Amino acid sequence: MNEEEIVELAVCGLHMRGFALEHQLIGLGAVYDRTDHTAPVYRMVRTATEPEKPMLVCAQNGTELEVEIWRIALSRIGSFLQMIPAPLGLGKMCLQDGQEVISFVGQAGAEEGLADISGYGGWRYYVQGTQKLS
Repeated sequence: MNEEEIVELAVCGLHMRGFALEHQLIGLGAVYDRTDHTAPVYRMVRTATEPEKPMLVCAQNGTELEVEIWRIALSRIGSFLQMIPAPLGLGKMCLQDGQEVISFVGQAGAEEGLADISGYGGWRYYVQGTQKLS
């Protein structure tokens, strides 16, 4: 029997449950596992894209931010990566318990001039607090 390797993928924006791009994960066979938080070394900024989306960046004055952990076959990560527009990509992110997982990462310097929304504690809270539709 050949079982596929399953990895954990952290998402923090439009791929979360109930948001516009959740269907991309489901279409790749990903399954929601749990809600978690980042280590306190990240900030969340709002991109200037349409639709707007969050981007996590490493920062000395970081905070814990809510993320969702999805389980996905490692063989599907390449297909997922092809769906992600610049300045976002995939890399490693550290959760509050120290575990490293695959997550969205922003290109270096891409956060320059973008609104810091870290105070909301996560994208879902930002959307709820500003009444933005996904």
